[in-house]
Amino acid sequence: MDRLLTPHRLPQVTQFNVHEALERVRSLLLAEFPDGIGIRRDYDVSLPPLTADREQIIQALLNVARNAAQAMRGKGTIILRSRVARRATLAKRMYRLALLVQIVDDGPGVPEELKDRIFFPLVSGREGGHGVGLTIAQTFVTQHHGTIELESEPGRTCFSILLPIE
Repeated sequence: MDRLLTPHRLPQVTQFNVHEALERVRSLLLAEFPDGIGIRRDYDVSLPPLTADREQIIQALLNVARNAAQAMRGKGTIILRSRVARRATLAKRMYRLALLVQIVDDGPGVPEELKDRIFFPLVSGREGGHGVGLTIAQTFVTQHHGTIELESEPGRTCFSILLPIE
């Protein structure tokens, strides 16, 4: 299980615009769910570049967004939102600025009994789900000294990812 959930290569850290990563996720979702998924963008274009492994961040964002699309059975709306967070404490360290990415959907919500375990390996609320996508997303975010959190109720689920901006 550890080999499945850990990266198979060392991080390739570069500077990139998080909106490029979000646009990549958007295009992949629209290709995978061509009928019925609406994706709205709500970007703060003033954000500075993120210093991180671009592919790992894209994978984390894609896993969360794909999970949302699957939970809605390919019908509904996903909002991709970016903001700056000020004075954020991540991995026991205070950062003046952090990047906040939110992936919000209007699906059925995460069942109450899964909320505390949603990031655990092999936990899935979907028939045929493998329960590794959100675990991998959390692993990649944590490796970048970030956090990922969930707020969910029927009709609105929001995953918030905070990453430090150096």
